[in-house]
Amino acid sequence: FAELDPKLAASKVEALLVEGKALADKGKFANALSVLNRALSLATDTPSDPDDVALRAKVEQAIRVTKGRAIVSRYKDKKPRNEGVENSLLKTNEPSDLEVMQFFGSVMLRGTWTPRTLSKEREAFGFGRRITVSSRSGIELKVLGKDEVKLRAVDASSFSFSANDSLSVFSGAYALRVDDDDCRIQLTAPFAELEIFSKDPFAVMFGVTTNGGLKLIGLVGKVELRRPREKTVELRPGQLVFALPKGFSRKMYVELSTLMATADLLTAFKEPPDYYKRLKTEALAQALRTRKRFRTLVGDVKNTESFELKVLDENP
Repeated sequence: FAELDPKLAASKVEALLVEGKALADKGKFANALSVLNRALSLATDTPSDPDDVALRAKVEQAIRVTKGRAIVSRYKDKKPRNEGVENSLLKTNEPSDLEVMQFFGSVMLRGTWTPRTLSKEREAFGFGRRITVSSRSGIELKVLGKDEVKLRAVDASSFSFSANDSLSVFSGAYALRVDDDDCRIQLTAPFAELEIFSKDPFAVMFGVTTNGGLKLIGLVGKVELRRPREKTVELRPGQLVFALPKGFSRKMYVELSTLMATADLLTAFKEPPDYYKRLKTEALAQALRTRKRFRTLVGDVKNTESFELKVLDENP
């Protein structure tokens, strides 16, 4: 998001609040919470302005009410085990919004429709599913009707698409590829939310940190990371930044060739990502620009100025 005028921000929050309540009234609680969380991220909390405080309180109350309604609905809608016909109808009526391109190990689909474990590639399922990737497992999927959006997830990942441009991640590591112009993806973590925007096709890697934020690395193309009332961060290939609950960290540089050799998101699948050749080109260009470098892995985040680093042995 570009930085909004306070009045425009308040108007946007009111609109999102109405939209979220309407979705909740239709029983679409996951979508409603996604919209209401966006409203909360836009809502200001200026003690000197009673209107700002009151509006934020309205949003927070709507989120609490929606979560409560979702829990009640979940228990109310539980079916006895012998009602297999209704469970079958739930499975039959599931739309085909996402399609599995590749997977390995154990991947579970839960939420809204009949829970199931993936058994083959080309399976399709609907938005709103909670996808859980077990340890030493992985999945690559694409948004149907919008083939240019593809996502990989590995090793104890949990995530959900609520729409073709809205992704919530709860744990794990991911690689996102968008082969489209002027694309916006809303990315939500437990304690961080941002918009990824690019005028051109791009690929980024990201993961959920222990503090509920995000670690993002540019792979291909140039993207902008946008958050309300914060300066936009530009991310290029080989650059890394943490999106913390409050603000972005300083940018660092990672060696793409090391990343290509160590990241399961790039190496653990049968087929490489379709941007692999371009990534190799970016890695070569980066190596030519860099004279002195240390082969390191960037781990978790401590705060805005403290990160975990592991220097790799040049002669293992």
